Amino acid sequence: MSDRVYNACRKEINGHGKPPIEFLDTLIDTINSLPDEVFERNNKYDIYSVMNGVLGPYNDLKHRRAVMCEVLRVVAAFESDWDWNEGEDKNKPVEKKTKEAEETGAFQVSWDSMSTDNSLKTCVEKLAGSLAVDTFIASMKSNHQLSIEYCARLLRFDTTWCYTINTKSMVISNVRKLAVAEFENFLTTDTISGKLSKSSNNDGQCIQKLLNIAIDNAKLKDVQARAAHKLFVYDGEKYPANGCAITLSILLQDAGIVVKDIYRAIDLTNVLRDNRGWQLVKVGDQQPGDIGTTCGTKPNHGYDHIYLVVKRVDADKMIIADNQDTVVHERYASGNQKKTPTKYFLRAAQ
Repeated sequence: MSDRVYNACRKEINGHGKPPIEFLDTLIDTINSLPDEVFERNNKYDIYSVMNGVLGPYNDLKHRRAVMCEVLRVVAAFESDWDWNEGEDKNKPVEKKTKEAEETGAFQVSWDSMSTDNSLKTCVEKLAGSLAVDTFIASMKSNHQLSIEYCARLLRFDTTWCYTINTKSMVISNVRKLAVAEFENFLTTDTISGKLSKSSNNDGQCIQKLLNIAIDNAKLKDVQARAAHKLFVYDGEKYPANGCAITLSILLQDAGIVVKDIYRAIDLTNVLRDNRGWQLVKVGDQQPGDIGTTCGTKPNHGYDHIYLVVKRVDADKMIIADNQDTVVHERYASGNQKKTPTKYFLRAAQ
């Protein structure tokens, strides 16, 4: 058991008391260890779609992990009172009582749910060692990591199986943003995309390709179209509003620079600077291929922005690419024309 001190995460859930500390510790440790793919946006109506109205919009992958923690905390309350060894629903009609459909474990999943996607079978085979129905039922009770990972993955494909999620007076009415924030504090920052050894990437070698994509009108429009789709799926935002980070993320990806989809300018700034080793360049010394950021140390919605410098005209005036025009266009580092002033630039090591 860890030394975490819980407040919001241990608030009583209507009719179910407080979650055990052991359950919360296991939940956080497991969610921390899972790959980004479990939490990244997709094109399905999944648990993040269901919860968007009460827990969204979602800022980044760390936030999405915390939301998953909160959903699983509350689902387990209604499904089992956080009992890892919970068995089949006693109120289930006799004609529906088959081993394949038997609910098992804290989240009351069933063997037949594996047919939803092959990745669920892969998860079970890896952590339980067998796809046999008896192994599945027993392992979902004894293997807590498997129980959490399986339910998290299942909820990314389908939520209709879970009565307590689809009943508004249950899970949806009891999840709390304060608990999400507390979970986020306990999650490690390593889960934010793009972490590499500062000396191991070759981002500098990709800058010319990055510029070539940006100045090609057709390619830039294609990047923006993909960014618009991803942004809408992610949190329902209508592009180009709040689309600078995801637009630049895709530009970087297309140029061969390894970052995942990032939706906040401050997070992309931090990933390039802290995780990928891009160097700070003061305003006035920028050059083509540098990344300009208006971000400070804390998020400032409506003022944070990030963009690619395509051409330097002088110490202040530039030609840039971002989400705000379908072609490269002028921007001033000083913030002329009612734009937020740029705080500094980032440059990839050559």
